[in-house]
Amino acid sequence: MRKIFPALYQAYVDGYFNALKGIIATSRTALSTQEFLEKLNANSKFHIKHLDEEKWQSFVQHISYLSINLNKADDFSMLRQNIALNAQNIVIYFSISPEFFITACKNLALVGLNKEAVKIILEKPLGVDLQSCKDINTSLMDFYNENQIYRIDHYLGKESVQNLLTLRTSNPLLAGLWSKEHIACVELSVFETLGVEGRGEFYDNAGALRDMLQNHMLQIFSLITMQLPPILNAEQLRKAKLELFKKLKPLNDEDIATQVVRAQYSANAGLKGYLEEEKVRKNSTTESFVALRAELLDKNWLGVPFYLRTGKRMAHSFVQLVFHFKNKKDNYANRLIIHLQPEHKLNLSLNIKKSGNTTQSEEKTLHLKLNEESMQPYEKLILDVIEGNQASFNHKEELEAAWAWVEPILQNWNTDKTPLYNYPAGSFGPKEADKLIQQSGYEWHNP
Repeated sequence: MRKIFPALYQAYVDGYFNALKGIIATSRTALSTQEFLEKLNANSKFHIKHLDEEKWQSFVQHISYLSINLNKADDFSMLRQNIALNAQNIVIYFSISPEFFITACKNLALVGLNKEAVKIILEKPLGVDLQSCKDINTSLMDFYNENQIYRIDHYLGKESVQNLLTLRTSNPLLAGLWSKEHIACVELSVFETLGVEGRGEFYDNAGALRDMLQNHMLQIFSLITMQLPPILNAEQLRKAKLELFKKLKPLNDEDIATQVVRAQYSANAGLKGYLEEEKVRKNSTTESFVALRAELLDKNWLGVPFYLRTGKRMAHSFVQLVFHFKNKKDNYANRLIIHLQPEHKLNLSLNIKKSGNTTQSEEKTLHLKLNEESMQPYEKLILDVIEGNQASFNHKEELEAAWAWVEPILQNWNTDKTPLYNYPAGSFGPKEADKLIQQSGYEWHNP
């Protein structure tokens, strides 16, 4: 209601659905199409920024509804009967819990909805650890080929994230400095002012490491560090990201003790603490904040520390990258900040001569405001699926490599070998995270 249908509506309005034969909405709830459209009107329309009522009414004419129990194979026969036998482009969006992925795939295959014309979109999380991710991927292969599977990560549909590759490939000024020779340290921060909200049950079984760092943040990390392939197509990009993940320096228990910080938010200034949130276990050790230092065993980045941090109930909501360039002379450091969210902009700090009769320098910043999000990520990505473009979707080996790097941290935390710290709700995180980056002589850049 909040993302998918508004994206489909916008694609319809933007003229990308000229050949649209229909949209079939399904869930277990017994509803007529008219009853479903009433729910859609009540719960989806207000998420659309520039709604045209006449176009909305035209759009919903293409929607029908079927009640389907994922565990009942017979219900899938009814779905098959509602899809034209000669349909050449069938997209099935799994907005369901991953525990139902295999059952749904099996039942779809039983009625022939796994032929080459069918593509499936899988929402994260794809498993909760390396083994469960492998299990899902292996089972999917029983029913679908890899080129039919689209593992969606909406961050990869963001204009600001997609622009990272263009910045690297189309600017010799940046490309010439994009290595250990010139970059001393890199920060990646993903902060939310929101707490767990109504997702306590899900979040308490996930945590910040699984929910944000293992997927969204490692994807951004790969885009700024991977070796650029000669051709930026899906096959080459996925291969480059996979090679990059394999070069992440493994973390053992000793590394985790000194290079990883986990924490929970505590009550502050009228805001609830994590343990007070609805459907969160009273003795939960699930982290709402994680910060870590990563290194790459790659000749281009050897020795450069990468600091990643993410948290809920923070002082501000933002996503940003900070590149600290090496200081060739005392106090002459430069810094490039790429703001990915909420605004899309670049800041480049330079040193210039102070005005007047002096040779001293001062720091000034160039500000470049980039294009606003012209198309929402879900619209972009759904259109990519329709067109068969997998460049912004995850390959199974790529996801498994990311899980393999995260796995030792999860195992360490499961045995409580690493302390769980606290930070006040509405702050920038625990002081232990500040100490982490200070080991390299830097401070986190906060708005």
